[in-house]
Amino acid sequence: MKRKRFFLSLPRAFLACLCIATLFGFCGRWSWVLDLFSHFRVVYVWALALLVGWFLWRKQRAWVGVALVFCVVNFVTLWPYLFLPRIPLPPASSPRLKVFHANLLVLNTNYAAVQEQIKAESPDIVALAELTPGWFAALEPLKKTYPYFVRNDAGDRFGLGIWSKFPMTGEAQYLGAGARCSVLAKVDLPTGKKLTLLYTHPWPPSKAAWVVEQKRQLAAVAECIRAEPGPKLLLGDLNATPWSALFRKLEHDSGLRDTERDGGIAFTWPAPLPIRIPIDHCLVSPELQVLRRRAGRATGSDHLPLILDFVLQ
Repeated sequence: MKRKRFFLSLPRAFLACLCIATLFGFCGRWSWVLDLFSHFRVVYVWALALLVGWFLWRKQRAWVGVALVFCVVNFVTLWPYLFLPRIPLPPASSPRLKVFHANLLVLNTNYAAVQEQIKAESPDIVALAELTPGWFAALEPLKKTYPYFVRNDAGDRFGLGIWSKFPMTGEAQYLGAGARCSVLAKVDLPTGKKLTLLYTHPWPPSKAAWVVEQKRQLAAVAECIRAEPGPKLLLGDLNATPWSALFRKLEHDSGLRDTERDGGIAFTWPAPLPIRIPIDHCLVSPELQVLRRRAGRATGSDHLPLILDFVLQ
């Protein structure tokens, strides 16, 4: 009998944990530890929905109400990314831009999977993170299709590289104290305009010192990209979900729009697991309209690629 009561109490304990985690997720501006709880809103929605069903089956109306309220709270947070605005399809003749981004993982050596996917997708711009000397050597054939190439500082072990079909110039930049190296590139678009592409990969929020550096880097990234004229695109593994306090600040300070608001969520990490969170991002200026936004196929990395199709205004 005691064992039965114990097991029947577990859903209530689980509900309490989910409620606390939900509230903690709204306090990220005051604590980086609390901001970690914001990353799992989708998980909370599914778990709370299951608990609503459980308590309905058990005819425990009070607990149904609690679970339902917190489920709705999390769902409302996700609403802008689930119910997208209806955007009229542009004419087929409108100039397009396709971008492929992937964090390859420094330990990954599945070179063929990445090359095959890039060939199949045929993007206009390829941006790859966590490149090693082995990856740079393996991807040398890309220059036949993408003759324009720029990379970050060779001394940074988390290599970044951008390959483009269109004429492109660029340079490595350290944005923020203690930052990982970023790449600031200028791409000549078919429309005659020059696209500013900032590719970056800040530290993950795994410990306090890294969080400080992540915040500094993203603040400097926002300041840098905001000052650039013309069409702008900010891309990379930002190690933050769109509903975290850190990401919302980046979106506000950069003056750019998160492509998830128009193209939907692409759950990219961790690739081997069925439950993932979106930490690979692309933010753009109004000159770029999102047509499609999706995750690519697994490449042996812990991230899935992020693939975006744009119409150029």
